[in-house]
Amino acid sequence: MNWEIRAGGAAEAASCMDVYVDAVRNGTAGHYTPAQALAWAPTEAVEDWLPPRLAAGTTWIAWSATRAEGFLTVTPAGHLDFFFVRPEARASGLAAALYAHLMTWADAQGHDHLTTDASHLARSFLEKRGWRMIAGETAIRHGVALKRWRMDWQRPSETSGVAT
Repeated sequence: MNWEIRAGGAAEAASCMDVYVDAVRNGTAGHYTPAQALAWAPTEAVEDWLPPRLAAGTTWIAWSATRAEGFLTVTPAGHLDFFFVRPEARASGLAAALYAHLMTWADAQGHDHLTTDASHLARSFLEKRGWRMIAGETAIRHGVALKRWRMDWQRPSETSGVAT
């Protein structure tokens, strides 16, 4: 799969919503029930909460020749707000490529600490990259409980390199 990652925002809300719905409804089996996935992504229409959050953060969108394949949004404070990749793109390296943009951004912004509220899939991906789970929590979406994890990443401290 070939893609190009570009900066995006609220103007691409429909494309981001399409990725979000696909990732949630078709990519969370084994972690969330069909009822939970439907509560999490109840409509294919752009929901009112999405454009302002895309506009408020820094967003990168991965585009194939025909559509958006994934996107990631981080707030100015360093909170990873959105991180979604279409199910068929998961093994392609796309998530890692989007994540690399996040880490380059964190370096450029001087962020030594990032946070997120992670799903089962995001938690696994992030833990492999040094993020730690702070606490499990239950979010309620459209009356349905969804398990997620509050997580953070701390830049590793520099060591002096001097052996004692």
